[in-house]
Amino acid sequence: MKKILICDDEAIIRQGIHRIVESALTDVEIREADNGMEGYKTMAVWNPDVVIADIRMPVMDGLAMIEQAVQDGISTEYVAISAYRDFEYARTAIRCGVKEYILKPVNRFELTDCLKKLLGEECVAADHEEKTALPAEEGSIGRAIHFIENNFYRNISLEEVSQEVHMNTNYFSTPFKRQTGMKYIDYLTDLRMEKARNLILNTDLKITNIAQMVGYASTKHFARLYKKKYGETPNGRRGNAQ
Repeated sequence: MKKILICDDEAIIRQGIHRIVESALTDVEIREADNGMEGYKTMAVWNPDVVIADIRMPVMDGLAMIEQAVQDGISTEYVAISAYRDFEYARTAIRCGVKEYILKPVNRFELTDCLKKLLGEECVAADHEEKTALPAEEGSIGRAIHFIENNFYRNISLEEVSQEVHMNTNYFSTPFKRQTGMKYIDYLTDLRMEKARNLILNTDLKITNIAQMVGYASTKHFARLYKKKYGETPNGRRGNAQ
């Protein structure tokens, strides 16, 4: 059984990564830590195979945690995640022994690819399904995902996406969920919320404009979905109404 440790001070992000790892890997045990010191202590006694760590955490940040673990001879593979497009962070992370560096919001497919590299393809759940799934079907779902990620801001329906990849609408839902771990509408909503959160945290755009940019004509509907996913209103991080 592979052991994965997720270190991030934001519970929502930890839980999201937890779900991605759980759906991507077979025969895996997952633990969580909400700061670098707790993460370091868990590593010291649990010896995880992979540590997924945020760069910035309270008590002890992710890089300090990794440096300390390396100095103490704790052997594991590291995936660093960060919301900061800063070369110095990446360079320091590599110097500390980090094999993979992912920017927030974490993309489920990018993280799955990282885990595949670090643990081997035999550990990835999707690989077991490849034995029974047709290559053409997998290619179609891959094209569907690409289409969704390029058109999420529009009112795209399940029917439009399935037709785009020349699949029967009623049948499309089954391989789509098998490959992504989510229903179509949940996948689209999750993607929109990730894009919206990135805009909220990194721009001064009005919430109304952000809602429209990610595909919602109704700001109230957008706000309900956002709060359901992140546990706070879109204005929660800004502290001012818009």
